[in-house]
Amino acid sequence: MTNMSDKSVRELTNRLPKTVIPLHYQLYKDVSQLNQYLFQGIVDIDVKINEIVHEIILNSVDLNLTKIQYQPNDGSTSLNGSFELNDEHEQAIIQFAQPINAGNGRLHIEFNGIIEDELHGFYRTKDKNQIGACTQFEPAYARRAFPCFDEPSFKAMFTISIRAPKHLTTLCNMPVKSQRNDDNDTITYEFETTPIMSTYLVAYVIGAYDYVETRDSNNVLIRVYTPVGKKERGLFALHTTAKILPFYAEYFGIKYPLSKVDMIAIADFGSGAMENWGLITYHETYLLVDAQNTTQETKQEVALIVAHELAHQWFGNLVTMEWWNDLWLNEGFATWIQFLAVDHVYPEYDIWTQFVSDTLALCMIPDALHYSHPIETDIKKPSEISEIFDDITYEKGSSVIRLLHAYIGDEAFRTGLANYLAEYSYKNAITENLWSHLSRTSKQPHLFDILSTWTKQMGFPLLTVTQEQRGNNRVLTIEQTRFLADGTADDNARWKIPINICTKSNPNESVHQLFMTGDKKQEFLLEKVPETDWIKLNLFSVGIYRVDYPHSMLESIVLGIQDQSLSPQDRFNVQTDLYALARSNHKDYVDYLKLLRQAYRHEDNLTVWKSIIKQITDLNSIFDYATMSSTKKLFQAYVCDLLSNIYAKLLWDPLPNEGSQASMLRGLVLTQMGINGHNKTREDARKRFDSLFTNNHSPINPNIRVAIYVTVAKTGNMDTFEKLKTLYREADTQEERIRLLTALCRFDDPDIQRRALEYIWDENEVRKQDHVAACAELAEHNRHGCEIAWKYIQENWDKIEEIYGETDNHLIHLIEHAPSHFVTKERADEVEKFYADHPNPLLHRPIHKTLEQIKIRRLVLERHERSINDYLSL
Repeated sequence: MTNMSDKSVRELTNRLPKTVIPLHYQLYKDVSQLNQYLFQGIVDIDVKINEIVHEIILNSVDLNLTKIQYQPNDGSTSLNGSFELNDEHEQAIIQFAQPINAGNGRLHIEFNGIIEDELHGFYRTKDKNQIGACTQFEPAYARRAFPCFDEPSFKAMFTISIRAPKHLTTLCNMPVKSQRNDDNDTITYEFETTPIMSTYLVAYVIGAYDYVETRDSNNVLIRVYTPVGKKERGLFALHTTAKILPFYAEYFGIKYPLSKVDMIAIADFGSGAMENWGLITYHETYLLVDAQNTTQETKQEVALIVAHELAHQWFGNLVTMEWWNDLWLNEGFATWIQFLAVDHVYPEYDIWTQFVSDTLALCMIPDALHYSHPIETDIKKPSEISEIFDDITYEKGSSVIRLLHAYIGDEAFRTGLANYLAEYSYKNAITENLWSHLSRTSKQPHLFDILSTWTKQMGFPLLTVTQEQRGNNRVLTIEQTRFLADGTADDNARWKIPINICTKSNPNESVHQLFMTGDKKQEFLLEKVPETDWIKLNLFSVGIYRVDYPHSMLESIVLGIQDQSLSPQDRFNVQTDLYALARSNHKDYVDYLKLLRQAYRHEDNLTVWKSIIKQITDLNSIFDYATMSSTKKLFQAYVCDLLSNIYAKLLWDPLPNEGSQASMLRGLVLTQMGINGHNKTREDARKRFDSLFTNNHSPINPNIRVAIYVTVAKTGNMDTFEKLKTLYREADTQEERIRLLTALCRFDDPDIQRRALEYIWDENEVRKQDHVAACAELAEHNRHGCEIAWKYIQENWDKIEEIYGETDNHLIHLIEHAPSHFVTKERADEVEKFYADHPNPLLHRPIHKTLEQIKIRRLVLERHERSINDYLSL
């Protein structure tokens, strides 16, 4: 009999009952009709039945189930089953003529289906007219490829056999055990049995590929599969993997559990990568490195994503979350440790410094909205799972791990982690299991109480600071409240906050360690801090909070920015907090613009400039809707003046012995100078662009191509548009195509924008995976681009849903990155009406986040345009 707690959980979440547990799948897939996009399948599932049942419930979507039998292991007669589908819960309820007793048995199902045209499940790919197929089962798409118990906690072993065309490569999680030739030029491969794992990690790929291979120091076979004729582009990822795998084996105290790891670049792939155990799939851009076309930024991104997916082989695959509400445990941890691994292999990247601009800053924008969500969030049905693959789960999750690591120290953290992995290997775990181990190794029994304030409630705090000098001591009063981007007050949330403080005398070490216990306001005595010392909270930007300093404190900290005695992370932190405070109306924007002029004109760090440029780009886009005709031009002139020193230092060509950050920074600065009207940059960009169409031209450094392409597009005509299209069609890498697709969406000419919109949605020209990102680029470019992109979305929404599916993340990306650039109430009303006319539970939070962003942008314009215009007119 099902216990009440199990039943209540199932009613709440529509999850499968625990009465039937899968132990082993024997899966056969016949993909010999690949060119017709058809497959047949047989799955035999060895199950353990815990109590008498009248039905077996598993997951199945868009499959034609043709035969169902259950054979008990006790030798009794097999039972034929019939089924009915619960489409809402994506379940097949298999019923039998008589009850099934507790014990073990085998469930036999024969089925067939279509190789899908969406970017999930078992779907089709195409590269230079060669048809292939691959899988993307996370979070809940294995059920579209074979009937299964498609939840993370139903771990089992898988023995997979695949019949496929002989001329194609066929891969699976495990190495090939045997193969035989079959009719019609096909081969049937039987693969070795997997370890116990979740269904979302099953993977198989069929297509035309080359590969490079090596072995790591633990003799694990590593292969990188590339498009045919391009295997040299897999070498960087190959060598990176060969270094990272042993690093993780040592760090986790557990060797990589399989004998091989394959990494494969898929031509049609909807996300960055997927950590399938032993067969990791990638978007081409995030695996392949080409000496002539890959930027330093992309090369760094490849290293990070490879490190991320390899970390999952332990943290996610070996130990798996119990249910999707703990997805952050997989993704937050992998996002944190990818930086640790890349720093180990490529210390010259200075990757931990970039963490604050690329990861921490990214999560603090959506987490300041009313419609954010906690890191640990309830998931009640499959349609809600896709929604949490977002900046909160990944970036905030990793920022909490970074905070935790700094708080308890590396030794306690690493030991606790190793103990956790050892205890839960081949099992499922919840967040509290990790906290428990870390509490023990750090000897901090109240660790859970601290961390739960960061994972179980949404948002983060704003710390308002005042100070008083008492002799040679400093008294700080710190008050916490939730930081909200619209400036409203929420006094209900409280956090337990470790705070590290540095001073003028010790700018790069924690002189005082404070701890807010959850009270709204606390007073702290800092001994031996003379009156001449400035103090700064949040050393190295480890904390997830904003700080509001009184004017006098901020003015004194400026000295540490000017002389660069403060670290890049702290220089980043001061200005990004002030920007957020201005955007939320706690400060005046003019204070921020003055700070940049006063303290950052001679800044030379990539991380700091990434943040500043992202923020001035945000403000610049709001000024597309300025009510005063001079505001936009005044602000563009301000931007060019702010960047003038770093521009003069870097210019267009690499400097002797410059580091990797300089090449990345050069591209950012040149792009800003070009799009903001700097004449010399525009002239130089045009010359370099035109040289591409002369005989015997030299290749352009990939690190400056975006700057050239978007600068010439900004003021370009139809001839420029056609030339960019020609380059796009001729481009030999997906990375170069994305650069050019971005440029095609960056014209100011409204007629060309309409041409671009038609082009980016043409499936004969642009891959399905790139439509949405390109449409978002057009919407972000300027006011008219946003209007026509939004009109297209409204008029073609049914088609867009058909392309991607109603529960696909591409829909979220489109809603959060297109209409969110509006500023008027009228447009906000349109967005609200659109959702009413096209209800989709997946879009509930994204729509409300978009409405918040529109309101905030409108308030910025209403509150601050006049004062900014007055300041810039001086």
